Amino acid sequence: MKYTLLFFAILAAFAACEQPKTKSGKALDTPTTGEITIMADEGYKPIIETSIDVFDSIYKQAKINALYVAEGEAVAALVRDSVQVIVITRQLTADEMKFFEARGFKPKITPIAYDALAFIVHPDNRDTVFTKEQMQNILTGQVTKWTELNPKSTLGDIRLVFDHPLSGTVRYVKDSVIAGAALSPNASALKTNEEVISYVAKNKNTLGIISANWISDTDDGGVQKFLKEIKIADIAEAAGKEGYGPYQAYLAKNWYPYKRTVYVINAQARNGLGLGFASYLAADGQRIVLKDGLLPANAVTRLIEVSR
Repeated sequence: MKYTLLFFAILAAFAACEQPKTKSGKALDTPTTGEITIMADEGYKPIIETSIDVFDSIYKQAKINALYVAEGEAVAALVRDSVQVIVITRQLTADEMKFFEARGFKPKITPIAYDALAFIVHPDNRDTVFTKEQMQNILTGQVTKWTELNPKSTLGDIRLVFDHPLSGTVRYVKDSVIAGAALSPNASALKTNEEVISYVAKNKNTLGIISANWISDTDDGGVQKFLKEIKIADIAEAAGKEGYGPYQAYLAKNWYPYKRTVYVINAQARNGLGLGFASYLAADGQRIVLKDGLLPANAVTRLIEVSR
């Protein structure tokens, strides 16, 4: 992997040096030592928690504390300099980048994975395949009842539920799925992806929109429990076409339409622990991404064709 040699060269160089200190004598973090707090979009809590556990177990003198928040909150904290490292599903805007350039540097932006928007429904809902046009019409409120999709449905009004008003999921839907149109008046938001899953499991007429990372690792006991409580919808390009779910292989093939990139944005102006963690995620951490059911950004994924 192209990042691996660079990553370990950096770590070796810093391991050979004395830990840097401030003028007051306080030790600064390096790529493999010290302590920092990062913020990550709550949609990526499963993979970031695992990655931090592994990173901290390898580098015993490093401690990464993670706060899981909405994407908008993470970006605001980065600009305020409340944190210097965030994990979100977009790059910085031109105006946001100018803010840092005025301070004399550009944040380092590292792609680490490809995730997807996942649409989930109650197990009793027979409608589990939607076209892109149908999904757009639901999200914009042009379709508000399940009978408009399936005349035999008894579920009534379609209730849309997102994870958080400021989440990357809401932002992605507005920017990339409905292209700036207004969201349906039937849409509301909770606080977390887990709450959305729980809500859908209890309300038959609900369509939940979450990060696929919460249901991607099918070996995880928590994910197995979730998958018994809800069903994952497939998306078809058009009527009569085959639908695909937000799974690793279909992301690799670009068959699932709502694919997005996960980035580490590091606004440390020096080579600190943020660089070490981002470099790890882009190198050996790609194995964690692969196991977690997402698509690695910097590794070749082995695909095995199976009949459906």
